[in-house]
Amino acid sequence: MEVTIDAVTKENINDYIAVGIQSYKEHYLHLWQNNDPTPFIDAYLKEVPILNALKDPKQLFYLIKAGTSNVGILNLTFDVEQEKNIPKRNLLLNKIYLLKSYSGMGIGSKTLEFVYDLGKKYQKKVLWLYAMKKGKPLNFL
Repeated sequence: MEVTIDAVTKENINDYIAVGIQSYKEHYLHLWQNNDPTPFIDAYLKEVPILNALKDPKQLFYLIKAGTSNVGILNLTFDVEQEKNIPKRNLLLNKIYLLKSYSGMGIGSKTLEFVYDLGKKYQKKVLWLYAMKKGKPLNFL
């Protein structure tokens, strides 16, 4: 299956939003009181906040496709300075969400290869993400 990762633009932002909301609800409702993720969706998966974030050259938004189907979203941030133990030349993986029906097909691995290649291209020293308090950290070594 061919996986493509397209930059989000005004033309495909609604696809990013739709697949982002669907994939978020499929995986993360249990984290919210009464299974209501409205505060998160309003803050991160609506047109105005995404368009505002796209104005920042440090913010990157992508739509993940398998064949011609929209199957996930990816959001990255260059050089986050708020974490004192992270080198300045870093790449934060904010979001990598896939629709549940596309999990376990290697799409996430191909997306992480894309992120790794992007980090190398821009000479980043660290790729990192925030871990959920409810989950266990993964050891990549």
